[in-house]
Amino acid sequence: MQTATNSRFSDLNGMERVFLIGTVIWTLLQLSRFIAIPLINEIAAGAESEAWCYPAYLDLFAAVFAVPLAWAVIARRGLLVWILAVVYWAISIVDHFGNFVTTTYVGPPSIAEGMSNPYLVPAIMTVLDVIFLILLFVPQFRNMFFRMIGPDNN
Repeated sequence: MQTATNSRFSDLNGMERVFLIGTVIWTLLQLSRFIAIPLINEIAAGAESEAWCYPAYLDLFAAVFAVPLAWAVIARRGLLVWILAVVYWAISIVDHFGNFVTTTYVGPPSIAEGMSNPYLVPAIMTVLDVIFLILLFVPQFRNMFFRMIGPDNN
């Protein structure tokens, strides 16, 4: 019977280590999305369009679950963590598209004042999210989450 096991960081090759570290860093950079809290407060006060609720709450989701996901990728790789990472990046990408649509139809939120192009930061974040999502499906990196050991010799 084969069982899945978590490989240690020291067991990973160079590219796998770079991917793992990059994933953790990019996930922790999602903490900047806590910027949604002031936006949610402005929406509640009536100072900002309610159309921004959807992107703001998805930003809050991304920020809240960034640290647990980063920890899980480092310490608990396996099927569940891989699925959670795929879902996390997919929701993040959906959030960015919501941001694009809302910016197009309502205009940028007040927190984006002073930006010459309110589409630039979400576009860069979307590209990086898509890259990390695609890399999760590359066999070399996907297999980091599913290292298999041979049959027990008991």
